[in-house]
Amino acid sequence: MRRLVGVLLATFMLAPGSALAEQSAPVVAPPTTVVPSSGLPPQVVDNRSNNNVHAIRHAGRVYMVFRTAKWHIASEDARLYVVSSRDQRHWRFEGGFQYGRDLREARLMWWRGHLYLYFALLGANPAAFEPGGTMATRELAPGRWLAPRRILFDDFIPWAVKVHRGVPYMLGYTGGGGTFTPNPPDKKVFWLKTSDGFDWRPVDPAHPVVYTGQCGETDFLFRADGSLVTACQTENNDRLGWGAKVCTAPPGHSSRWTCRGDTRRLDSPFLFQHRGAVFVIARRQPAFGGEYDLHYDWLPDRNTKFAVYDASYAGTPKRCAVWRINPRPRTFEPVVDVPGHGDTCYPAVSPLSRDRYLVYNYTSPLSYPDEPWGTALLHGPTLIYRTTLTFR
Repeated sequence: MRRLVGVLLATFMLAPGSALAEQSAPVVAPPTTVVPSSGLPPQVVDNRSNNNVHAIRHAGRVYMVFRTAKWHIASEDARLYVVSSRDQRHWRFEGGFQYGRDLREARLMWWRGHLYLYFALLGANPAAFEPGGTMATRELAPGRWLAPRRILFDDFIPWAVKVHRGVPYMLGYTGGGGTFTPNPPDKKVFWLKTSDGFDWRPVDPAHPVVYTGQCGETDFLFRADGSLVTACQTENNDRLGWGAKVCTAPPGHSSRWTCRGDTRRLDSPFLFQHRGAVFVIARRQPAFGGEYDLHYDWLPDRNTKFAVYDASYAGTPKRCAVWRINPRPRTFEPVVDVPGHGDTCYPAVSPLSRDRYLVYNYTSPLSYPDEPWGTALLHGPTLIYRTTLTFR
């Protein structure tokens, strides 16, 4: 969840910067709209702003969870719907959740024959980011779930939940409520695993926090040799500067991260790999040469820089891109855009074959004007679509 800070700087709507890299670029299929669509079950009610989508594949079905509300920012009418499908056109109702407050960052996990759901509670104040804890539940039958219960810390936000070699892992963070306060406190990124789906404990009890700084949304993947690669989004600066962080950990020591900062942003990152190469799908800034750090060192302090940088970022159009990560130097470069403009980019990726990948994502309608991101957040609508990436 992003909150608009300051006045939108429409005058910063500049032309896109450098061209995308051509090496290892997959072919992106035309998008197919999933939400809204006639194939959704009658229990699902489209409320204009459809986003925060996660999708997984299991046993010939695609399971999808998504948020719908009157707008993207915090809203008391937010609902989460879970649906599943064999053909991705006709969907079966799996469940719905509403708490009279905002709901976000929903993640599905299929493990040991059960479907688990994790999501974050937030407030209903559209002008604030108010973490209210993490909820966890397990499906008993289509449309029936265990009563969701709180897990972890009061302000914990789950971001990535994945199963690796039969073990569920989670990355999430605390401290998000201070993001938009002067001199914001550090966020803490936790690296966790579970043996029952509800009781999450540190992978390494001696190192439960793997990053302290301004990393929030942080995704991960394990490489074939057992090493870990992660990418995180930041809004404010920390010891590694303004912008994204790419971190790695050696085989057998996944809690020992070494990180590098970058002056661009990787919002809502989702990592995947193709034949050993590491990729991330995340938001891309076409303006300012792709930079989030505008290098306005003449500004008086950190808080003033954040107000200008955040407003400048919100006041320009965005894209959703596939980036390639080079794990050794911890660098990344954009490869190709996937469909998306306006309010866009919250992807989920699943392999279909050796060279094809299923992508679920959201965007403002592609027939609409290419609005600044901060403007599109406020009035919608947004839709959820699927596409495929094919490497050749």
